[in-house]
Amino acid sequence: GPTVELRQRKKLKSSENKESVKEEKISDTPIPERAPKHVLFQRFAKIFIGCLAAVTSGMMYALYLSAYHERKFWFSNRQELEREITFQGDSAIYYSYYKDMLKAPSFERGVYELTHNNKTVSLKTINAVQQMSLYPELIASVLYQATGSNEIIEPVYFYIGIVFGLQGIYVTALFVTSWLMSGTWLAGMLTVAWFIINRVDTTRIEYSIPLRENWALPYFACQIAALTGYLKSNLNTYG
Repeated sequence: GPTVELRQRKKLKSSENKESVKEEKISDTPIPERAPKHVLFQRFAKIFIGCLAAVTSGMMYALYLSAYHERKFWFSNRQELEREITFQGDSAIYYSYYKDMLKAPSFERGVYELTHNNKTVSLKTINAVQQMSLYPELIASVLYQATGSNEIIEPVYFYIGIVFGLQGIYVTALFVTSWLMSGTWLAGMLTVAWFIINRVDTTRIEYSIPLRENWALPYFACQIAALTGYLKSNLNTYG
């Protein structure tokens, strides 16, 4: 009947109106423009310079520590025993375990002697690896022998070189964290400068190299930098 035809016409008109509204919305939405080439170049240059500054800061700090240690103890002019004497207190104990691992006939035997140590505590056998956290010494001894460094460099230089290298990574991680939080690599430079100026209060690397904190803090700083980058990317995504 006529009522049915009217309903069908109304439905057709309403559907046509909806389609026209959708087309208008699609046409009204702005098409994202591509970033100009000079903007992309600026971003790339900013990231490149920042990464270069971060790596350079870490390397320069590691070289500074090496030079400072050399000037303080005249390390290269001493005999091997005199170099080892420069490690005092807890540092000497940690280094002695590293040297014991190198003297052991095999890695397994060295680990066994450390886990069944009866020389550190009188009349008592302890697991020195677990109680004194000697994992850095185990890793350093493995690297020294596996890389063939025993034919190139003395054990003490290899040991302190690893620690100084980790301090360079520490500074680089601080740089990256400040860069991520502020958005500019200049903040990273200021952080590194502030860290070095206040190094007496921020680190004991100049006085006692093998301390556990000198091994642990670089990894902790890297974790903070990674977590900062992860959280910032998520905030930018959902913000």
